[in-house]
Amino acid sequence: MDSAPANDAPKPETGLPPVKPPSGRFIAQLFVIPGLIILVVVAILVGLSYFANRVREPEYFLQQLDSDNHDVRWRGMNDLAQILKRTEPAALRWKTDPIFALALAERMDRTFRELVEEEKAIGAEIARSTDKDKQLLWRKLREKRDYVIFLAGALGEFQIPVGAPVLCAMIRHDASPDLNGNTLQRRKALWGLMNMGENMKGFARLPEERRQSILADLKIEAAKSAPRAGWAQTALYYIDKTALPSADMKDVVKVDEALAVSADADDRFLRQLTAMAFTFWDGDQAEATLLKLANDRGQGTLLPVEEND
Repeated sequence: MDSAPANDAPKPETGLPPVKPPSGRFIAQLFVIPGLIILVVVAILVGLSYFANRVREPEYFLQQLDSDNHDVRWRGMNDLAQILKRTEPAALRWKTDPIFALALAERMDRTFRELVEEEKAIGAEIARSTDKDKQLLWRKLREKRDYVIFLAGALGEFQIPVGAPVLCAMIRHDASPDLNGNTLQRRKALWGLMNMGENMKGFARLPEERRQSILADLKIEAAKSAPRAGWAQTALYYIDKTALPSADMKDVVKVDEALAVSADADDRFLRQLTAMAFTFWDGDQAEATLLKLANDRGQGTLLPVEEND
């Protein structure tokens, strides 16, 4: 006889499960913790952006150039060279900054004067020495000379020729006992001067507002004490003579007068560079100097100066 089906088997529940309010821990996991993560990421990005902007300020590079740490200084030189060599419009912020250019000119002038004095001291030491390797003493000046050469090239990238007076002083310096080192330095200074003459043409293409701002800064500097005043006056003389009162002409350094000196250099390559330089610079002595160079017969020497000598 078959047994009857059981009537007490459990039946499946129907409808929705009971609704419970979310716990505080669940809300924290869902909103607070992701929010904190996003806040930290944003703070990091803002900090990196601030640091990147600070790195791209002139004061940052000046601090690096003034560092006593060799690696810090050379890293700053490399980074600055990369910026000044760029051709995109963003680089104009650097190439048209007269205050930054004046700060670099100050460092080049100071280091160049130190070099001249150290050349005299080492030259006297070599004259007294009987060591067969005494010429190696000039290696003491290598780092400082490289620094001056770097600054000469950097100032040549600016559209404001505030560095022209110091470059002219370097070109005129022909009485150094370190013949090889000074010859290289004069060549590099003249090359920087040619680049400066070419880049200076870009000033006329700047927006009017930017040109007036540069002229205003240079006028303020021109009224200060030497040597910055003379450098600013020289820049005004070459980019806008009308902005330079005639009374301020006394400290203007004229490039053609320095080129007239380098036209008499014993180094033939320096004389060749001098002839090229008149492509970018003019002046009262330009015609006479070019006529002299046109009659150049290749006298003197052509020093095979290497940068690592």
